[in-house]
Amino acid sequence: MKLVATSLLSLSLSLAPLCANADELRAKETFAVVWERLQNSGFNGKQESPDWTALKAEHQSDIESAKDIDALRREISELLEALKASHLELIPSSAFPKKGEAPKSGNAELGLRLAVIDNHLMVERTIPGHAASSAGIRPGWIVEKIGNFDLAGVLAKKHAGKSLKPRGLTVLQLTVNGMVSAIAPGTTLDLQLRDADGGLRMVALTARENAQTQTVLLPNLPPLPLRFESHRLPVAGGCVLQVEYSQWAMPAYDQLMQTLREHGDCRGVIIDLRGNSGGLIASLSAISGLFVDKPVSLGTMITTGGDLKLTALPRVVDNDGKDIRRFSGPLAILTDRGSASCSDIFAGGLQALGRARIFGDTSAGMALVSASIPLPSGDHLLYPTADFVDPNGRRIEGVGVIPDTPSPPTARALRDGRDPALEAALAWIDTSA
Repeated sequence: MKLVATSLLSLSLSLAPLCANADELRAKETFAVVWERLQNSGFNGKQESPDWTALKAEHQSDIESAKDIDALRREISELLEALKASHLELIPSSAFPKKGEAPKSGNAELGLRLAVIDNHLMVERTIPGHAASSAGIRPGWIVEKIGNFDLAGVLAKKHAGKSLKPRGLTVLQLTVNGMVSAIAPGTTLDLQLRDADGGLRMVALTARENAQTQTVLLPNLPPLPLRFESHRLPVAGGCVLQVEYSQWAMPAYDQLMQTLREHGDCRGVIIDLRGNSGGLIASLSAISGLFVDKPVSLGTMITTGGDLKLTALPRVVDNDGKDIRRFSGPLAILTDRGSASCSDIFAGGLQALGRARIFGDTSAGMALVSASIPLPSGDHLLYPTADFVDPNGRRIEGVGVIPDTPSPPTARALRDGRDPALEAALAWIDTSA
């Protein structure tokens, strides 16, 4: 259930090499596969269906007559964008390891998280010991360019009324965070920034391996980095456990299960899903099960073949027969516009059940169930297979999960070294536990 197979897809379409000639494109067969999957996907649920006849008339000829791989990708992407839904992406073949080749390592990062704030792309967080903090970059700085990607120009056009594509700011935030957090060790990126005083800073950052990050392989998706962090925060009368993981995958469940064993005595737990763009739906059911005492529905997947309940599944013992420590105390979830797909559903489901309270900013609203298949052209298609509604019947797609306590970041707070969402969550736990 991955939002964007890599957060760089929209950018990678323009950067992917021209790796096939016209004879190798198999454009007509590729269109046939794409069209069949889109028509039968059922992603609209009970919403009004697109005008399939008009869409086919507008896009089929351009796709089938594409002369090179770049043109084919561009035309297919235009068709996908016309459907105005999440989980519709064309994944270039270059994102996957070649046959017989080991998966490329993507477990390096520059050590910063970015967010769109006040019509600027700002540094929201830096990780000590990584390239960004070592170079003196601080939260609240404005990022104007990453390489040749003119972020300031993109946001200026949006501010002037020239709107971005649907979900533009969300996709932009996901894309740039992918650029700085899912890259090979040794990769260098040039950044143009403005510091807190408005001074221009030109910085070259080289990605470093992160011992807390591992490469996760999901079916028909490129290798994805999973970073897991936990912090025991001292508070009056005990502690609060803060956990952050960058993808939804079973290794995140395993690490969280062990972390709860070690720190389950804390008064509350904070799950930080800011920037977590999705992953494997099975891990969502498993992780949710660590916070409930019996199976409960997190919502309903609406497919063309019928409705399916998505269930939080608590386990009693792990694979080694050891008791699993579930947490029943106050649970806070931090979200932002980069919290997508599984993150949307986890936050929305537990909020609707009254099991968790949400802090931060409204989530991405990209909450469709998806799958990925190879295409005759060599690329892969990520496409939605079902709509989703929470336990109260509320559709999250296109809306997002609205925090119980809105506490988005501000430029002033970042420059002062504050985290409004974390502060609000800690204050709530302090009064609840």
